[in-house]
Amino acid sequence: MGVLVDALQRQQPLQHMARMAGHQVVTSLNVQTCTLSDLEQAVDAWIVDSDTPDDESLAASDDQDAVTWLLEHAAVPVILAHSHELVPGSVAYADWLRRIAERLERLRGDVNLQQANTAPYVWILAASTGGPAAVKTFLSSVAANADVAFVYVQHIDSQYGHTLLRMMSSAGHYPAFAASHGRVLQGGELLLVDAASRVELLDNGTFRDTRAEWGGDYAPAIDQVVANIARVYRERCGLIVFTGMGNDGAAGARMVRQWDGQVWVQSPSSCTSASMPEAVIDSISADFEGTPVALAEQLNRYMKAISATGHSPHESTTAAN
Repeated sequence: MGVLVDALQRQQPLQHMARMAGHQVVTSLNVQTCTLSDLEQAVDAWIVDSDTPDDESLAASDDQDAVTWLLEHAAVPVILAHSHELVPGSVAYADWLRRIAERLERLRGDVNLQQANTAPYVWILAASTGGPAAVKTFLSSVAANADVAFVYVQHIDSQYGHTLLRMMSSAGHYPAFAASHGRVLQGGELLLVDAASRVELLDNGTFRDTRAEWGGDYAPAIDQVVANIARVYRERCGLIVFTGMGNDGAAGARMVRQWDGQVWVQSPSSCTSASMPEAVIDSISADFEGTPVALAEQLNRYMKAISATGHSPHESTTAAN
């Protein structure tokens, strides 16, 4: 992104906040010395903090100041950050820093949306004990052309998050990424929810880091992730509960069902620990039960039917073991 200010002391706080929000600052300009060619640089967004009178800015133009030119001609977002009446260290200045930081964080998702389309369908893969092996087997059998995004929620210590990400990167046809702040939920990708970062999916299809702790006994919390994504995607959200101890996912399964989404489970007989699938079965009647391979084959058929008809097939399915 680009930074435009009228004083050096205003430049550094904006650069710092932009980088903290995950942006790369590629240019920093002064309104009194910048030219039109400077403002025409290829950036994804601008953040501006200037109180310079119009006739003292934009040396290359006689009819417009730099800020006005950006507002009228820039094809990217322009954030106006007015700090000229604030005293550094004051409560008002701290509030200003917080508001700008929040806007920069939201901007990251907006910028990513300009470069990617959100997935039309999402399937949440939920697992605990024995999950990595089962999910990897499942992904290796999912067809490459399924127009769907996967969100993988695995109970695991945060220190093993990178190991799990590397493992899933070679699992099948879908590249694996962390569900990080500003990330767009795109089709053809697998996003892993990390225990160290409680994220939520916004209505525009991007993830936001809530900077809060996971509630309850589990991290990441499957029920919380499922409830959030099901609210956004409704009937276009599906849930597959794999092997695992405990009952995390049972409440989320009810939420998916309320939105008319599909709920599938790994057959208990094929699980390392059957507690999680059995909790779902006891809570609602799962739409499909099967081994990891059978679940993948069912998903291939399901998504093929969607591609052919343009809507979700809600016909009854039979268990496969």
